[in-house]
Amino acid sequence: MINWPAIIKHSDDAELTYINSLQDWLADTDLHTFEYDETDYIVDSTGNVFNLINRESIRIKPLSTGHSLTLDVILGLVKAHAAQKGSCCVAKLYAPSIRDAFKIIKSLDEL
Repeated sequence: MINWPAIIKHSDDAELTYINSLQDWLADTDLHTFEYDETDYIVDSTGNVFNLINRESIRIKPLSTGHSLTLDVILGLVKAHAAQKGSCCVAKLYAPSIRDAFKIIKSLDEL
């Protein structure tokens, strides 16, 4: 089960997709019907990783990989995302928790 919010990490791309809730996931058809690459994944607010290749009917059903990412790894993803968005002082970005790191992504997407 995904602990929302969550982010989608696309392979070979620094851009991250922020998803606030299960309702947002279900409401956005593009998110759960997209043809994801085998190396794309969702990370939830506790660091758990879910793959995006499991389909039920036409919908993607994220499946736990049993792996998790540390805050440091997630901050690296956030910094790369911020740099791609053109943010300055990316090296100084810090968050005390994964949930707070996700808030940075959300705020960048709102700009």
